[in-house]
Amino acid sequence: MNGIKEDKNRFGQLVETLSDGWEIEQPVLLGSMWTDNAYHFVLRKRAEDKTKLLSLRPSPELLVFLSENNINIKAI
Repeated sequence: MNGIKEDKNRFGQLVETLSDGWEIEQPVLLGSMWTDNAYHFVLRKRAEDKTKLLSLRPSPELLVFLSENNINIKAI
């Protein structure tokens, strides 16, 4: 159950980061994270010349977000 709560927190962190002016550098990379698959987001805040990586395991909310926003995904 803790994993589900952690996934929701990480998805919330993605949404909060985007609302703070960060942008997703596409494509989002789909690859492994230890034993599970994960979506790896490269996020950029161009005004401040900052970059960071956020990795999330698949969740229903994340998959809907990716689909609704037409995010390109590349398997690695």
